[in-house]
Amino acid sequence: MANYKKPIQRSLLIGCILFVLILCLFLSLQSVVLFSSALYAQYDERLDHILTHIERNADIEDLAQCVRTGTPSEKYAELQRRLNGMVDDFGLSYLYSVIPVEDEVGTMLNVVSATSAAERAAGETDLPLLYLSHEYPRKEVERYLSAWEGEGISYFEEISGYGAFYTACKPLRTADGETVALLCADLSIDDLHRNVNTYVVINVVLTITIGALFGVLLLIWLRRNVTGPVEALEKSTRSFAEKSHEARNPEQLSYDAPEIHTLNEVESLADAISRMSQDIKNYILDILSAEGRIKTAEQKAEGMSRIAYQDALTHVKNKASYNLKTAELAAQIANGDAEFAIVMIDLNHLKLVNDTYGHEKGDQYIVGSCKIISDIYKHSPVYRIGGDEFVVILQGEDYRKRQALYDTIEGKFRETVENPAAEPWERYSAACGMSEYHGPGGTPEQVMRRADEIMYRNKQEMKACRVN
Repeated sequence: MANYKKPIQRSLLIGCILFVLILCLFLSLQSVVLFSSALYAQYDERLDHILTHIERNADIEDLAQCVRTGTPSEKYAELQRRLNGMVDDFGLSYLYSVIPVEDEVGTMLNVVSATSAAERAAGETDLPLLYLSHEYPRKEVERYLSAWEGEGISYFEEISGYGAFYTACKPLRTADGETVALLCADLSIDDLHRNVNTYVVINVVLTITIGALFGVLLLIWLRRNVTGPVEALEKSTRSFAEKSHEARNPEQLSYDAPEIHTLNEVESLADAISRMSQDIKNYILDILSAEGRIKTAEQKAEGMSRIAYQDALTHVKNKASYNLKTAELAAQIANGDAEFAIVMIDLNHLKLVNDTYGHEKGDQYIVGSCKIISDIYKHSPVYRIGGDEFVVILQGEDYRKRQALYDTIEGKFRETVENPAAEPWERYSAACGMSEYHGPGGTPEQVMRRADEIMYRNKQEMKACRVN
């Protein structure tokens, strides 16, 4: 089984799990926001109703007088009784009216504070008018001060040692706009938090269950209609590729098509691969058949080409091939992009070797000399244009190194001819001449003649040296 970095089945499984988790996270956050907003909206409406009712039934002018004088009135006592009853009737945690003091210690002045029936039964009494309290945290007093300056009802949440509360504050103002006190009501939101948490847990569990069920059903469907058929198709195709890689006989190129009946693109792909494998096999058989028919003709053509353009003795190029090359050089000259040099090499002593040791040794002398030329000019074409005459055409890298190569071949022939340990037909000697193409107006024949003239002068000099 092939070892894939990302198998489809595993990728789909991971994708389904991530989808379910993201869906759960999104739905949970959405549920928390919506559910919390709905609950807080209910709390706001409830507290707004309570505070508005108290404000409408309270004598704010009388309350202002009580605050200024520090003396409770009959209407103040009536307000105290009303608040005491409402704190139980509406299920409030606290119902009170205060004056926040802007100082550093968190001071609040009590105006009127409701006492529940349970608190009264426990022996608690109503706080006196303008009772001073320093028990409020500074940050909490700042919230009350902000509500004091505001318009309408201010809502905020506070958590203290007494629990978590949702507070609503409404400024009580006289007819001339003087703020007398803040009317406040507190509701415990411990239940709200518990309800939200419970709702989130239930929602997450339900979402995960539905998501998991959806994921399982999706994977089963994909396994039957996509991934399973694709795996079977991949296995058959890979087996065909392995067999075709090792096969030397086209008849071994057999494709084992899997049974796929998905009625979708996967089935169409499987049919296409099956037809393609059969077409490949038929194509190869046709190629081999045609190859067999033309093989003999190619071999004959190749043999004729060698005979036509290759020297039979040395296997370098011959005079006919040289003529084709000079025509090619003439075309390059006409196009203005010619850059070449010609080296003319004429073997010495060939007639002496033939007459003294026989033509077989003479042929060895020619072949040995040709090998020296070919080894040195291994990147350039070498032509045998006569019995003892060779030509080398230099282009490209050999042209740029022409002088160094020319010095090398002259030195090599001097070395071999002066080797006393070699047989006479192995003491190769040659006269060389080299000429370059010098620009517009010239021809390959002119370059060849200059090289031949230089070679001839060198040959004469070599003869003069032997006479001396």
